[in-house]
Amino acid sequence: MMGTVNNWDGSSFVDSSTGKFLDVVSPVDGAVIGKVALSSAADVDAAAARAEAAFPEWSSRTTKARAAIMFRFHELLSTHADELADLVSRESGKNRDEALASIAKGNETVEYACSLPQLAQGKIEMVSRGVTCEDRREPLGVVASVVPFNFPVMVPMWTVPIALTMGNCVILKPSEKVPHTMARVAALLKQAGVPRGVFQMVQGTKDVVEALCDHPSVRALTFVGSSPVAQLVAERCHKHHKKVVALGGAKNHLVVLPDADVAAAAQVTGRSAKLFADNALQPMRETATAHAHFDAPLVGFAHAPTTFFEASCGSMGECG
Repeated sequence: MMGTVNNWDGSSFVDSSTGKFLDVVSPVDGAVIGKVALSSAADVDAAAARAEAAFPEWSSRTTKARAAIMFRFHELLSTHADELADLVSRESGKNRDEALASIAKGNETVEYACSLPQLAQGKIEMVSRGVTCEDRREPLGVVASVVPFNFPVMVPMWTVPIALTMGNCVILKPSEKVPHTMARVAALLKQAGVPRGVFQMVQGTKDVVEALCDHPSVRALTFVGSSPVAQLVAERCHKHHKKVVALGGAKNHLVVLPDADVAAAAQVTGRSAKLFADNALQPMRETATAHAHFDAPLVGFAHAPTTFFEASCGSMGECG
């Protein structure tokens, strides 16, 4: 067992208001590997209050000072990559190579955040005689991020390091299917120097997402997940005139051009899809669309994918 994951207040784990928990099941073997707290709107209220209290001091620091913490966090992610990869593999079903690659990819965004003192300096331009225009970036305040199960580290890193370095306080709602990985990352953020209340996690399901969308203290929200839910999240945030980025329905399209080696293209496509299918079903579904630009039938391309689906999808039931 990997243990029970409660909410994170930026310094320690705290119990949820409901006292209820959900089993965390590994897709590797179907075993129950831990439990995760089921939170309510009251827990979002508490996290938002802590974030609002932490925001004045955190935002008053220079971007350079906050980036220095991200430098330390970047090093900690690299140092603990093997440990995090084990968690990713156990929780999400990815093989070790893909788990390590996803952590490295997430750490690239941390590198970008480290460069924000130079990239986000702003500027003042003389736009007319005696008239200047100033461009500057200021933190919004409390922001939230809702992330999916298939990339437990990489997707949170799309938003968390940048939002923190720019002076915001972040409330993360991890997927209830993979809570242990970000619980460890949260401890690394604390070790790097992120103060209490600046980065928090509220565990749970739909109730937490809706509370984050509705909460007046949450100034902006990002979401990554399915297209139908992304649309619901966007609409709910728009009702409150809240900034929102809701990403859904990712698909990786493969294009086969007329001068391609058909047999080689079929083989490479099948191997790529099987790699993802062996790790987790979601990425394989995202690589499910292939476009072939040919006037004549593709004999080689027609047979190889059939063999692939018979070999690797039959035991999983539905692969479409």
